Amino acid sequence: MLRAPKFWFRKKNEINIPSLLLTPLSKFWDFLIKRRMRLGSWEKMPLPIICVGNIVIGGAGKTPVTQALQTLLYEMGLEPHVISRGYRGKVRKPTYVSAASDFSDVGDEPILLSKTGPVWIAKNRTLGIRKAWEKGANVVLLDDGFQNTGAAKDLSLVVVDSKILFGNERSIPAGPLREPISSGLSRADAIILVNHDASKKSKKPDFDFPKDLPVINAIIKPHTKLSDWAGKSVVAFSGIAHPEKFRVTLDNLNCKVVSFDNFPDHYPYKKGDIEKLKTKAKNLNANLVTTEKDFIRIPSSQQESILTIPIQIEFENKNIIKKILQEKLQKDSAIKKIIPNLSR
Repeated sequence: MLRAPKFWFRKKNEINIPSLLLTPLSKFWDFLIKRRMRLGSWEKMPLPIICVGNIVIGGAGKTPVTQALQTLLYEMGLEPHVISRGYRGKVRKPTYVSAASDFSDVGDEPILLSKTGPVWIAKNRTLGIRKAWEKGANVVLLDDGFQNTGAAKDLSLVVVDSKILFGNERSIPAGPLREPISSGLSRADAIILVNHDASKKSKKPDFDFPKDLPVINAIIKPHTKLSDWAGKSVVAFSGIAHPEKFRVTLDNLNCKVVSFDNFPDHYPYKKGDIEKLKTKAKNLNANLVTTEKDFIRIPSSQQESILTIPIQIEFENKNIIKKILQEKLQKDSAIKKIIPNLSR
């Protein structure tokens, strides 16, 4: 289990020896990505495809953004299904995901997304999209599919963390970029700029996005009452891309964090890991708490007495994202038949 190296997230103008040494490999990576994009099939699908992705590796906030879009599309009278790759899941063929699914088969994020609506995992995204269409979807949310070249997208939303942005702005392995920023943003229809600290107002990012690219501010907030957590002693643990974000959430809830354990991203917890954490919490007379995504990866026999803090995305201007969705979807004749007043 690997962790993202810290030098990936230093500022672009900082002296960064490890990154500089790896830059030749990054140039080769960029070449491969550009070639892949050029040779992609970009197959037109039988229903609108809304892609939610990012340019950096992990941790931007795609999952809560996808959940918020699921809810918004339902409010618009549509039947959205989510298609996910099922990161680190063993199942390859298109498979429906539910709360009862095993994360080792389908991945942790699809199970979390299934709480909001229908979710399918498929290593081949186009097969997954067609399966969703057969099962009643009239629009698809393609989760983390921005670099996928199999299906053509009708709308591409790039999720960007307002603090991390694009790290040191170098590609793998010298930095966290999946592809060069310029090529990535050239395919984007809008940026979802996510602020993970609910105690701070969104501010202008330290990056100049293209002027013709809409930037939609959003904030991640705990979906729980402040009074339920204020002053509560907690032993916290997390295995997400940027665990410090969970720490910020706890601080915003005014918890008393007496211990915080970090694990690698998508870490599959073992019985022994949880037993040690429970012992620590008992000895410190504290509550054991983690994220909803981490909870999915805890053995069911060990989940009892572990608390979770659900989070949700709030768009600062919901009307902007709704208008963008409407403008794209009203071009689809099948959608217009379902909702003739979609553009109003």
